[in-house]
Amino acid sequence: MRSDLFPDLFHGACVDDCGPMELTRGERVLLWMLRQWVTARVLDQEPGARLSREAGALVSPRVASAFILMMTTIEGQVRRPLCIAAPCRQGYAEDEQRLITACGVCPASPEIAGRLLEDMVTTPEPVIVAARFLNMALAHDALALPLRFDEPARAPTARPTLH
Repeated sequence: MRSDLFPDLFHGACVDDCGPMELTRGERVLLWMLRQWVTARVLDQEPGARLSREAGALVSPRVASAFILMMTTIEGQVRRPLCIAAPCRQGYAEDEQRLITACGVCPASPEIAGRLLEDMVTTPEPVIVAARFLNMALAHDALALPLRFDEPARAPTARPTLH
């Protein structure tokens, strides 16, 4: 896809408009950063630079670095293209659900986190380590992720996606 034909639908998007209303602030921030990452890839931009520019006062450099580490780890061993919902969607795609849930649950149960990630990556363990680091960074910024031990319900596959 040519990036010059794809408008930046996420420019100026607000974290509060990102994802379902039931999400905590930390989950919304994580979803927002994930969508910023994918938007950068679609627009042929460097995702780390985009996050640095767009995140501004939203997250600390520690959180941004931890997120970049996790996404780089995922991209290095992805099994298939990730299904990520279009910017500012109120819902979220199954891969988004699984990744956010895995980040929240990984400190208490790396096994459950691994099961959530095994369909997305070839080796979940490095992603779990990066997700734990991200989880701690978010908690340090008062954006702690909840422990959700239920696997996310299957999302409808007809949602528009970016990646």
